[in-house]
Amino acid sequence: MIWFVVCFVLVPFVAGADKNLINFGEFVCPREEKALGRCLRDALNAYIPQLATGVPEYGVPPCEPLIVPALSIQQSSGPISVRSSYSNVTVKGPSKMRVKDVDVNTQLHRVVARLYIPDLEMTGNYRVTGKLLMLPIDGQGHFAAKYGDIDATVTIILGRQPRPNGVDALKCEDLAVSFHVGHATMKLGNLFGADDEFSHSLNQFLNDNWQKLIEELQTPMEVALRDFLKPLADHTFSTLNADDILTN
Repeated sequence: MIWFVVCFVLVPFVAGADKNLINFGEFVCPREEKALGRCLRDALNAYIPQLATGVPEYGVPPCEPLIVPALSIQQSSGPISVRSSYSNVTVKGPSKMRVKDVDVNTQLHRVVARLYIPDLEMTGNYRVTGKLLMLPIDGQGHFAAKYGDIDATVTIILGRQPRPNGVDALKCEDLAVSFHVGHATMKLGNLFGADDEFSHSLNQFLNDNWQKLIEELQTPMEVALRDFLKPLADHTFSTLNADDILTN
């Protein structure tokens, strides 16, 4: 889910003529960490309406919808023993997000952004096999899911990359995503072929137990989002000078 955060965090910011200020798009931010965090929060929120179509003047491509090529989940607990895979997953809704706050620690080379996303919609194809309450499951088809009241955190660790000209570039050494979902619904189509009664019952079971489903989806989703964001961060940060942000 939060691939969209870096679309904003990666908007280039460079040192201004005043070394106590940093230009961040149309915002001029103080270098003092708390003030910089508040300024970055306001700047990111100002750019959010442009998320769906991108920000071409800053080289930011359209970030919605997000396409996740594949996810795979193995769930074995109690009466559930299911292996499921999802492909061509389309995610809509990130442009509705708001940045609650941004913490900048120049000494630790760390930027942490906390976000709120009202809702996300996911659609795609699924394949599921296994057993539920001793009932064999073997189905594939289209799925749709909705997630709401999402709190997310993106943590970026910055570093230095030497350049031949002696001016270090800014480098994204690591990027991590975590999130918490307030509520969710899911519908798997064609679970038992033409048997609508069984299909309805299983979908009802999944929605009644959505918290467990989210637990299983969370790790592969966070990994998928990190893999999506990291190359963007690598490319964009490499164009900036490390001394614009880092103090050591």
